[in-house]
Amino acid sequence: MKDNNICKFNINESGNIVCSRFVFETQNSQAAPGFYSDHVLGIIISGETLFKLNDRQTELNCGDIFIVRKGRVYSLEKRDELEYSYICFHGRRADELLERVGINGEFCVYKGYGYLADFWMDTIYKSEDKNLDLFSESVVLYTLAHLSTVKKQQSDRMARILKITDENFTNPEFTLSSLAERIGYNAKYLSSLFNKGQGEPFTQYLRDLRLKRALFLMEQGIVSVKNIAILSGFGDALYFSKIFKQVYGISPKKYIEKISGTTELTDGSS
Repeated sequence: MKDNNICKFNINESGNIVCSRFVFETQNSQAAPGFYSDHVLGIIISGETLFKLNDRQTELNCGDIFIVRKGRVYSLEKRDELEYSYICFHGRRADELLERVGINGEFCVYKGYGYLADFWMDTIYKSEDKNLDLFSESVVLYTLAHLSTVKKQQSDRMARILKITDENFTNPEFTLSSLAERIGYNAKYLSSLFNKGQGEPFTQYLRDLRLKRALFLMEQGIVSVKNIAILSGFGDALYFSKIFKQVYGISPKKYIEKISGTTELTDGSS
């Protein structure tokens, strides 16, 4: 464990990207929730901590990166052996870079970047007043460049998952497990990946696709609840009716009667 914190302030500012502070922290002054008027880009150098942002939290370990957009409140739990570094930055290009990398108001944590920790530490020790702006900006750009590659890979991966789902959701045999097997993922991992990428569980996304298809079929004049269930991917008419009523507050039979003007259906399904 190193003895002293390092905090360097940049006095050479330009309008594009300004790195106002470059900090190496060993005493953890961020244990209490704090508000920052700049964006914050940080990396865990050694040890571990609990990162909290608004009402969300996650464990961070050596090599994990966190990003907090300006105006948000966050904290890092104080623990023994914890060392981390962070840069506060702002400016027009800073906002553009975060948008380019795909960092919005979400919970921004990236795991497994231990190889960047030495670069961060080497840079902060070498920097001084006359070159701090260059060194700190290089750290921000270099780190975000690595994250942008991950974002692109995640985007391509999610696009493939959505494409396969959109092409197969009307098959009643298509499930999270069958999708995971097709693309070579563990089902639990795929579920977590989808939830993080889309902001909703895969099962809910699949259900909603099937319900939208069911509504479309009804509007096209199909009145058999059994046939609608099969064609929309539910397979079982009773299960379809149950889910439909839970979501829309009306049974499929009643909904068909409503939009078609009929009073009774011939297949007896509700």
